[in-house]
Parts: sequence; structure tokens; C-alpha cells
Amino acid sequence: MRVRFHSVRRHPSRVLLPLWIILVVAFFTWQAGTYRGVVALLAEWQFNEFGVYHPLLTFLLFVLILAPLPFLFTRRRRKSAAASSAAVPATDVLPVRNNLSRAILEATRFLNVLLFIAGGCFVAALIAVIMVLMLPSVQRPLQRITASTTVPAVPAEGFTELRGNVLYTRTSAFDEDLWLARRNVRFAPMVDVGADPSDIRYFIELSATDGTAQNATESARQGILVRNALPGELFRLYRYAGFRVAPDHYVLFRSLKTMRWPYWVWASEFGVAGLLIGIGALVQWFRRRRLIVRERDLLETGAADA
Repeated sequence: MRVRFHSVRRHPSRVLLPLWIILVVAFFTWQAGTYRGVVALLAEWQFNEFGVYHPLLTFLLFVLILAPLPFLFTRRRRKSAAASSAAVPATDVLPVRNNLSRAILEATRFLNVLLFIAGGCFVAALIAVIMVLMLPSVQRPLQRITASTTVPAVPAEGFTELRGNVLYTRTSAFDEDLWLARRNVRFAPMVDVGADPSDIRYFIELSATDGTAQNATESARQGILVRNALPGELFRLYRYAGFRVAPDHYVLFRSLKTMRWPYWVWASEFGVAGLLIGIGALVQWFRRRRLIVRERDLLETGAADA
């Protein structure tokens, strides 16, 4: 019996697939982190239908659907090649070995998809950790500003004393129910004295002792000022309510812990997702290994028969 070995050319998708997966992961990480685009639309639908929004599941849904697309398109070409090789006489080709070879190729490609997605999740978790290190701290000198929509034009991030009217009646709450922790944080707009309360540029994080049904009162608050740090869900909520929130808004956090919390959540969720997908890749690796062993045993049996 004669066995014909075919040389396998390196398909361009072996290079394009990793780049595509990295692009998909990066794009939807950006959309989920900034709460915009199709991620925001799907989040709004979840809020309307279920009253909750699952960021990680939404992110994984897009990634798992879009990441394997190049793999699905290339399957048609491989099926065409397999159909054309079906005309080769059986004496020249081992049909069983060919089926195993195709199964191994499919298993290898699916394994690569899982590995790249898991790697993308770990990279996203690492980026979240790096962003924590880049956040402002209380080490800078204290700046004193008013909650004006025009002055200063670009306030500095960091340790800040913000003075203005706190709009307690416009307080918003943000609840997070994680696997191992639950968190509730409240924000209230702060505007300059005498300014239009519909024009908002600054928000402050409220403590547990702050009232929620008081009138606007003038006060000075100290904390860490961070640009565009209001959760995207609340940003849209204020705009839906008719407030004119400045695109470049600022949030005054009471502590480093609450300021860093969203980034740690992203890091942990991406890390867990990468771990779970990595376990799936390990299972797929064992499946691929069994196919390779079967193919090797078949070749040894065929050589012995020859």
C-alpha cells in the first residue's frame, strides 16, 4: 500500500486570524470601557428588558461570535479542496487518515481561536491594571476650583477642593452585583453658585451620611478629581433626564479605593474570562492530542501492512 503525503502550505489565515482576534478584543474592550457603540445599545436593551446589565457577558458575546469569523470563511475553501481530492483513487490515499488529518486541522484551528481569545482577555486585564497605576493620586498639591462649566477650561486631575452647589435631588445610584462582592456608589452633580442647574460638568461621590432629599447647598468637597470617570450608564441617564452634561466631565472621588474599583473589576473579570477560556483550550488540546495519536497509530499500522 502506498501512502501519499501532501505538503501543507501556510494559509494566510494563520496570520490574519490572530490579528483579527486582537482587533475584535481591543475594539469591544474600548466600547465596553467607554460605554458606547453597539455595546451601549445592547446594554440599554438589557436595562429595559431585565433591569440589569451584564458587561462581561455582553463583551464575551461579541468576541465569541465575531472572533471565529475568518475560521468559518476558510472552512468553505478547505471543503472545496477536500471535494476535489475525493476523485483520487483509494489506492493512493488513505481515506481514514485524510479524515483524521482534517479533524486535526479543525481541532488545531479551534484551539488557536481559544488561545488567542484567552490571551486577549489576559492582555485586557493587564491593561486595566496598568491604567490603575496611571490614575491620579493625592500626592499633587491641592488645587481649589469652583464647579464652573467654563473656568478653568481644563482643570488638572488629582487632589482637588471643589466648591459649588450640590444637587442632592439629582442624586444617582450605581449598583454592582459581582460574584463575590456587591457595591453601591452614589453621585450627585455640583454646579457653580447661581449657575443653571441643567448644565453639569462636575459630579461628586457621596458618602453614606450625605442626604438625598435636600435642596441644593453650597459646600466645599475634597477628593481626587478624575476626567470622564462617571459610569457610562449614569452619564446617559442624566442626558436622558434632560441635563446637558459636558462631554469632558469630571468626578470628585472621596478615596483612592472607589476611584480604582472599576479598573480592578475589569481586571478581575477579564482574568476570570481568560482563565475559563484557557481551561476550554486545555480540553481542546487533549482532544487534538488524541486525534494525533490515532493518526500515528494508523500510519504505523499501514506501514506494517505494506
